[in-house]
Amino acid sequence: MRYRRLLATATLAGALAMQATPASAAQTWQAVNTNSNWHCSNYVKHSVSDYVKFKTCIVLNSNYDAQAVLVVQSTASVAVSIGGSLKSGTFPSNVSCANSTLNPGFTRGCFAPTVKVGSSATLETTGELKLNGVSNSKDFSIIVIG
Repeated sequence: MRYRRLLATATLAGALAMQATPASAAQTWQAVNTNSNWHCSNYVKHSVSDYVKFKTCIVLNSNYDAQAVLVVQSTASVAVSIGGSLKSGTFPSNVSCANSTLNPGFTRGCFAPTVKVGSSATLETTGELKLNGVSNSKDFSIIVIG
C-alpha cells in the first residue's frame, strides 16, 4: 500500500515537473523621445560597427519612479540585427530586449518596467546590446537625492 502511494506521488510530481511553463515575451523596441527626466551615459560605438552606437539611460520622474532604457542609434547604410537586455543592480527594472531589425537612420529604445525607487537612492543599470550576434555592454548609475 505504501509503495503504491509513493509511486502515485512520484508519478504526479514527475508529471507536474514536465509541464511547460509560460514563456515571457521580450520587450519590443520603441521610438525614443528624451526630456529632462532622462539621465544617460554617453553614446559608445558598438565593436561590430562604427555606425551603430548605444547608451544606457535611467528615466526618473518627480514622483521618484525610475525606468531603465537601452537606446541604440544607427547611421549605417544597411539594416542591422539588434537584441539585448537591461539589468539593474540596485532597483528592480530588468528586461530582455527582443531580437529585431534596426533600419538605417533610426533610434530605438528598449524600456524596462517603471518602479518606485524613493527619494534617496543610487540607481545602477547595465545595458547589453547584441548587434548582429555580438554583445557589448554599458554601465550607468545616478544618485537620487530628494
